[in-house]
Amino acid sequence: MSIEHKPEAARGQRWVVPAVGLAMGVGYIAIFLARDEPVMAAVGFLIMAVYVLILVTASRRSEAAAMLRGETTDERRNAINQRASAFTMHVLVLVLVTGFVTELIRGRSGHPWDVLCGVGGVTYVLATIVFSRRG
Repeated sequence: MSIEHKPEAARGQRWVVPAVGLAMGVGYIAIFLARDEPVMAAVGFLIMAVYVLILVTASRRSEAAAMLRGETTDERRNAINQRASAFTMHVLVLVLVTGFVTELIRGRSGHPWDVLCGVGGVTYVLATIVFSRRG
């Protein structure tokens, strides 16, 4: 199945990740200023601003930066994005289960790892059901 290329949609899509990154930076400012930690507010915003700046400037020359910016405009990039997402999910599941088991071995309840494992498992099962029905 080929992906229909819509230049207007791709143009708008290119700015979603930078906008979310800057919004998160502003969120860091609000959170850390509310906690009376102005240095952390500045550091949090600067980290996000530098990340966004790197993505925007490097995306013209680097395919990886373009994809991290949200430019998955063809089948190859979509396939790479899906493989990277699946790999990330596997690593996160390993971390969550390891955290849960470690807490149980220490004699604790396993919380909040149990909730995170449950959310991940239920999400995976529901996503599998939904996507298998869609074809």
